[in-house]
Amino acid sequence: MNGHNTRDEPPQAQERPARGTKGLAWAVTVSGLSLALVACGGPTASPKLALSRTSGAVGAVVQVSGQAGGGCNSPSAWHGLRMQPTGAPASGQLIAMTPPVATDGTWTASFAVPAYLGSPSGAVQVTPGRYEIVAHSCKGHVRAMASFRVTSSSLAVSPRTSVAIAVTSDGGGYWVVQADGHVSAFGDARSYGPLPASAAKTATVVGIARTYDNRGYWLAASDGHVYHFGDAPDYGSLPTGAPGGPVVGIAATPTGHGYWLLDASGRAHGFGDAQVEGQPPTSQAPYSAIAARPGGGYMVVGAFNAATYLFPGDVHEGGGPGTALSGAIIGIASTPSGNGAWVAGLDGGVMTIGDAAFYGSASGTAAVSKSSVTAIAATPDGHGYWLLTGSGTITAFGDAHVLARSKG
Repeated sequence: MNGHNTRDEPPQAQERPARGTKGLAWAVTVSGLSLALVACGGPTASPKLALSRTSGAVGAVVQVSGQAGGGCNSPSAWHGLRMQPTGAPASGQLIAMTPPVATDGTWTASFAVPAYLGSPSGAVQVTPGRYEIVAHSCKGHVRAMASFRVTSSSLAVSPRTSVAIAVTSDGGGYWVVQADGHVSAFGDARSYGPLPASAAKTATVVGIARTYDNRGYWLAASDGHVYHFGDAPDYGSLPTGAPGGPVVGIAATPTGHGYWLLDASGRAHGFGDAQVEGQPPTSQAPYSAIAARPGGGYMVVGAFNAATYLFPGDVHEGGGPGTALSGAIIGIASTPSGNGAWVAGLDGGVMTIGDAAFYGSASGTAAVSKSSVTAIAATPDGHGYWLLTGSGTITAFGDAHVLARSKG
């Protein structure tokens, strides 16, 4: 591994058993919460939780850790955490995340405060106020709780945070975009401009997608606006205040004549020749990323449990409730066949889905200790991938290479 710093209403997917999840599992998201943890048992179980912060807006990264007691190191004995408004009935939100528990009963999870929460009745928007995370266990006689206050439903991301990466068609270059719309080009990629200064003052960019010929790109903002550069046509944006927001990602169609926007509730919005082929269950919201399938269609992934759905076909390919994750899922990249994916977590973990091969992860590395991972991109041949951190550091795996900044 090596590193480099880039700074300067469609049908819903049917629930069915996941197919072929393998690799490293890890990422989890919880947030804006008052944590309630029911420990597995034993004299070491603690009613206390440790939070890295006790308040923050949607998008703020939080780390929580606890002591669940003995007997929780088996999936059958540890049923995960859930987030819900303070005082909500126990049957409210679905299980959101299942962090791995060490043999001594300790566990830690990293997450970004979500914009939506899944529930049996669908996705519920997170609004300012107090929340709690409840963790059910096998014995459940100890209940740990810590209060967290969500301060704003507007996305909280520093303007200089590197948020997304797009790779050229030959894999010899890539673009990295920051939340303020600044774009850096590397290798054979060429820059076609940053977000205009007037737009950068108010927009929070969350994704980038390139055109078919590599001579342009689209930048997607959390409010659903899409900005076009180079030879990228304007195929449209979401109207202000569209339900399901904020937008969390963009993916271009294989033809380059359209794109999808994904919002946090899991709804895909098509523009140009992008057809909306379905929607994952809103009960498992929030969703955090979308990727195009090379043969057509798209895939989306859940932030709390790595549930990965392929469209068309409404196929639940991997992940889902009970998947062991310790850092929120933040990105997804498709394999060349479109029947598999790599999903990445805040903590640098990488999980393989379907026919994806594992080439390594950044968990525990110096790069991730300084800044959380924000995106993943795969090489065109599917034999490698890159991870991007918020500070702009890129780490390469497999046949991916860290590239020099381009001159154009």
